[in-house]
Amino acid sequence: MTKFIAKTISVLFHPLILPTLGVLILFNSGSYIDFLPFSAKKIILIIVFVSTFILPLTFVPFYLFQNIISTVQMDSHKERLVPFFISFCLYVFCYYLLNRIGSLAIINWMILSGAISVLLLFLVSIKWKISAHMIGLGGLTGTIIALSFLLKVNLQYYLIIAVLISGIVAYSRLTLSAHNPKQIYSGWLVGLISTFVALYFIYPVFQF
Repeated sequence: MTKFIAKTISVLFHPLILPTLGVLILFNSGSYIDFLPFSAKKIILIIVFVSTFILPLTFVPFYLFQNIISTVQMDSHKERLVPFFISFCLYVFCYYLLNRIGSLAIINWMILSGAISVLLLFLVSIKWKISAHMIGLGGLTGTIIALSFLLKVNLQYYLIIAVLISGIVAYSRLTLSAHNPKQIYSGWLVGLISTFVALYFIYPVFQF
């Protein structure tokens, strides 16, 4: 039963769904972005959801058929290379589409910061298995912290929830023996630092 619950939690908070959650948080941040027209929010959300969730999932049967991965869990770090690289490309594609429709720069950079964390995930995975779940949740946490400073809004409740979910997912991944503690902690820190730096330090530079 414990492993069933851990697996359910891992599925519910899969890294692929986190960019969409990040955009939803931004749309309900209590900032000027809340006042975007509903039609604009819907288009942005659809682009992000399809590019970073639906499209990566559609590649899974192809990976299995071509023996790129042996299982959907991708137990070996080498099995993860192709899926992670394609996910990175899809993030960049999402960023391109958002730019083309004239989406707000801060939304575009949220996706770009996610792309950077996925690229780091790919590079680390060349030599070592690191937790994609924790990079994703660390990235979401770093995004919330950066947005709270950039937009000058109080996102403490989102931050608390993100940290709590990070802990629950970390425990779940350890319960499933999917990762060891070092892979969990390093994954969360890589995600947190990369997204925070990209949004808080690099993003403002490109606005001038």
